[in-house]
Amino acid sequence: MTAKVIKQAQQIIERQSIELVTFDLFDTLIYRRVAKPITIFAQAYNTAIQDLSLGITAEEYMELRQFAEKKCKESTPTREVSLEQIISMLPASETERSRLLQAELETEKHYSFLDTQIKAFILALIESGKRVAFISDMYLSTQQIRECFFAGDPELCGIPLYVSGENGVNKASGAMFKLVQKAENADVNRWLHIGDHEISDVKNPALYGIETVHSAPTLPFKRIVEAEQRLFNGGIDCNASRYIAALSPPADSNVPAFELGAFIWGPVLLAFADWVVDKVLASKASSVLCLMREGEVFVPLIEMRLQQRNIPGVKVVKFYASRKSTFWPSIDIDSDDWLDSTIKILLGRRGYTVADFYSDFDISPDQLTEHFSTLEFRDSDGVFYESETVFKLICQRAVKAADRVRQRIAEQKQRFLAYYENTVAAPIGQCVTVDLGNGGTIQNHIELALGSPAAANLLMYSTNRIYGKLETLYHSFIGAHNDRDNLRRLLARSPECIESFLLGDTGTTLGYTTQGEPVLGKITQENSLLVNSFYQGVQQFFATFAQYKMTVSSLQPVTSILTRFIKMPTLEEARIYQHLYHEDNFGADKSYPVISEEQLAVVRELGVEAANATFYAFEHWQIGKLHWPQAIITVLSPDFHFKHAGLLLNNNHLNIENLIALIESQGWQRFTVYGGGVFFEQFYEASRIQNFEVERVVDRNAELNGNYEINQITVCGLKAALQAGSRRFVITSFAFKEAIAKNIYAMATDLGIVSEIEVISL
Repeated sequence: MTAKVIKQAQQIIERQSIELVTFDLFDTLIYRRVAKPITIFAQAYNTAIQDLSLGITAEEYMELRQFAEKKCKESTPTREVSLEQIISMLPASETERSRLLQAELETEKHYSFLDTQIKAFILALIESGKRVAFISDMYLSTQQIRECFFAGDPELCGIPLYVSGENGVNKASGAMFKLVQKAENADVNRWLHIGDHEISDVKNPALYGIETVHSAPTLPFKRIVEAEQRLFNGGIDCNASRYIAALSPPADSNVPAFELGAFIWGPVLLAFADWVVDKVLASKASSVLCLMREGEVFVPLIEMRLQQRNIPGVKVVKFYASRKSTFWPSIDIDSDDWLDSTIKILLGRRGYTVADFYSDFDISPDQLTEHFSTLEFRDSDGVFYESETVFKLICQRAVKAADRVRQRIAEQKQRFLAYYENTVAAPIGQCVTVDLGNGGTIQNHIELALGSPAAANLLMYSTNRIYGKLETLYHSFIGAHNDRDNLRRLLARSPECIESFLLGDTGTTLGYTTQGEPVLGKITQENSLLVNSFYQGVQQFFATFAQYKMTVSSLQPVTSILTRFIKMPTLEEARIYQHLYHEDNFGADKSYPVISEEQLAVVRELGVEAANATFYAFEHWQIGKLHWPQAIITVLSPDFHFKHAGLLLNNNHLNIENLIALIESQGWQRFTVYGGGVFFEQFYEASRIQNFEVERVVDRNAELNGNYEINQITVCGLKAALQAGSRRFVITSFAFKEAIAKNIYAMATDLGIVSEIEVISL
C-alpha cells in the first residue's frame, strides 16, 4: 500500500478527527504469491492428492471447487457461506473432504504474506490511540483467518475482525457496515474505511457517510490481468508484487507512467535482467556493456539484480553507441568492395535522405540536393533527373568522394577505439553486450570495429534481421524459441511503445571526440517527467519483488504481459503515449509524439474496425506514420480490443453499466428486479449509487421455498409481486430474459393488469 494510500489516510484522519479505521483484508493487507486467488485450490489439491481417490487433475479440481462454492451460495438465503459448507458440497468422502479443507488452509498460509507498510501503519494507529478493525467478505472464519495469516503477529490477532461468512451480511450490500457500526458503537463521521474494491470498499461505505480511501492503482489492473490470463496464458505468480509496487508513486511523479513501469514493464524488465545475469555467469564474462541510451535504464536494473542476488565481481557499463556512431568505424576500408557495401547498407535505412547522404560523404550541395534533398535515398533509383536515376548520379558523386570518405572512416575508427579503451578497458571477448533489439546492428558494428567477437551478444527481442549478419551470434530474450502471437514482429513494427521510455530524455550518440568521449545529441526534454516516473515504477517493482521473496517469473508469463500490452492497451496506458515523444535512432534529427492528433485523424476517418482489419492484414500499413496502431484505436474506442477478443461478452461490470443507463433513459427510479442471482447482487451495489429503489425481487427459488431476503429486500414469486403492486420490471437474468418477459406478461394478462406492465432488459 502504499505510500500513496497511507498518505491519503493520514490526511483524512487529521482533517476529520477519525476515531475508527477499518481495513479490508485481501489485496489491502493480505496478498498471495499466486497468479490468481483460485490457484490456491489447485495447489491445495496437489498437496493432498496422495490421500485422495478423486482421480482428477489439479486444474479440474480448481474448477470443481469454484462451482461448489457457487452452488453453496445459491442454496443459502443470505449467500454467505463458510469454507466447511463449501467443502461439504464436493463429491468426496468425509475423510477426503476433511483433508481438502485442511490442505486449503495450509496452502493459504503457505502462499500468503502481509504488506509490511500497511501492517506498520495499523500498529502506528493503535499506538496513537485510534481504534482499528478488519472487515472482509470472505468464507473463512475469524479463527481461520487469524491462524492462516496472523499466526506470527499476535498484535494483529487482537484486532476485531468481521467476516461475511460468519455474520450473514457483507460489504457488497452495505449491511456489514451497519453491523460494525453497532458492534463498535462507531460514529460514521469519525470513521475511515480502506480497501481495494471500488463498490464494496468505497461507494457503499460512502453512502453511510463513512470516509474512504481506495487502495488500488489507476490502471484497470483487473481487466489487464484477466486479458493476460484468458488470452495469453499468463500465469504470472508475482501479480501481488505488481499491484503493491504500483501503489507507491512518489509525490512528484506522473502516476500513470509510474504505474506503467511498476505494473507492466517492471516484471518484463526484471525477467530480462535476470536472463542477462544468467547469460553473463554462463559465459564467465567480467563486464556487461549496455548499449545506446537504453543503458540509462538497463545498467542500474542489472546492477540492482546483481546486488539482490548477491553476485559480486561483474562490471556493468553504460556504453554509448548507436547505429550512427558505430556505422563508420565498422567499415573495413581495406576490402575491395567497401564503398559498394556501404551504399547498400545506407539504401536500407528508413528515413535516410539524399541530404543525409551528401552530409555523410562530405559532398557539396548541388542541383540534386536543390531538387531532391528530402527524397529518401532508398527511393532514389525510381526518380529521374536529366535522363538518369538520382541513385546513379549520387553514386557517381560518392565514387569521386571515396578518398575523403576513406580518410573519415579511419579517423572515426580511431575515435571509437579510444572511447572503448577509456570506457571498458577490457577485451571485447570478456564482455557481454546488451541491446534492446531487433536486428543487433550495433553489436555487429562493434565486433567489426574491434576485430573480435564478444563473449555474448544479448537482445531483449530479435527478428530474422539478425541472420543478415551471420558473422555475429546473438541470444534473444524474446526470440524464435518463445515468440507467440506474432510478438516479435509487433514489437519491431511499433518499437516506440518501449523505446520511447528506454531512450527517454538522453540524447543519442552521434559520434566520438578525438579524446574518446561520446558526442550526444540534444535531449528530448518533453519526456523528462514521464521517463523519470516510469523508471521509478520499474525500480519500485524490483524492490517489491525482492522484499517479498517472489520467485523469478518464467518467460511465458512475461511474454503474455508484453503481448497483451502491445495488442490491446487500455485507455489509461495509451493516453500516456499522447504526451511521450520519440527520437529517431539513426540521425537524431527529429522527435515526434508517439500518438498525435494527425494519427488519430487518419484512423478516425477510416474507422477503427477497418483500421484494425487493415493493420492485421498488412502489418506494414502506415509504418512510420501510425507508430502504434493498436494504441491509436484504443484512444478512439477504449473497449474495442477487449470486445474484439470476446472478453466483454459476459462482462458483468459492462452489462451493469449498460443496464443502469437503460433504466436512466426510461426515467425509472422505483422498480422490481426479476432474478436474484450473483448478477443481481452486483447490479444492486451499483444501482444504489444512482438512488434507485428496488421494491422487491422475483426469483423462482421463492416459488419453491417461500419468501426470503437478499440485502434486506423481500424475494418472492411473480404472482405475489404483481399482487403487491409491481408494475415495472428489470430483468437481470440474461440467459432466459425472453422467457421471463413472456411469463410476466402472461401472468399479468391473467390478473387483468397487462396494460400497466413495463419491462426492461438488455
